[in-house]
Amino acid sequence: MMPKTKPSIMTANLLRSGEVVYLGANDTWVRKIESATVAQNEDELAALEEAAKQAFEAQLVVDVYAMDVEVENGKTKALSVREIIRAAHGPSV
Repeated sequence: MMPKTKPSIMTANLLRSGEVVYLGANDTWVRKIESATVAQNEDELAALEEAAKQAFEAQLVVDVYAMDVEVENGKTKALSVREIIRAAHGPSV
């Protein structure tokens, strides 16, 4: 497959608490965006999507989707205002 133009990660909300989480190493859900597993191409993203689908089917998470990120100096950052707010884990007011 052709490489993606932007790195991507998977995000969701924990079913029980609603907390924003990211798919990290060993298919675990982590709170910090910096700990998310970053897909650099379509094949890696497909693998993350499959792991996220399994977590959704196991009723661990809801509202699962891929989001583009920027990786600068080894640090993963959200690109959109919505995702920056979600990554902050705080109120937007």
